[in-house]
Amino acid sequence: MTTTGLDGFLSGRWRHRVVATVLLRRTDGRVLLVRGADRMWKLPGGAVRPESSPRATAERALRRLALEGGIGRLLVQDFATGADGGSLSLVFDGGTWDTGVTVFAADDGALEAAFSHPEAVSRLLEPTEGERAAAALWALELGGTAELEDGRDATARERPGAGPVRRLMPELPEVPQILRRD
Repeated sequence: MTTTGLDGFLSGRWRHRVVATVLLRRTDGRVLLVRGADRMWKLPGGAVRPESSPRATAERALRRLALEGGIGRLLVQDFATGADGGSLSLVFDGGTWDTGVTVFAADDGALEAAFSHPEAVSRLLEPTEGERAAAALWALELGGTAELEDGRDATARERPGAGPVRRLMPELPEVPQILRRD
């Protein structure tokens, strides 16, 4: 199978560890987290295998949870530096699941899955993954992609010698004060 674009580059030439995760939400905004034998909460996902791609890895994570649906756009890319050469973590949009289920078992009981309130997600995840989840929620809201380095925002805001910073949305005019009758 031939892959193109980012998937082709990462699966064919990239020699660092690559992890692909999925941000899946319920209609009330709760975020799906999973934990296995290590008892650590995580976003669903896994390491990208040499014969696979990040998107295929994210899709495999959803199948492991017995969830139907496709993977949406890339929300976050996070490059972590390290003595081993570093790693790349990607977060894809898994969409919204319309259900009242809060907790369930998956992968023949090997995984516990729970929908958590967005404000609690950062506290439940290890710090760097919590930053990725927060950045993914931000990217969903703004319709963009967040770029992180070691879990910290690295999105270019301005370039040296360039003009004013471009924004995703135009600046809004000031709202006039409400006139009061005395």
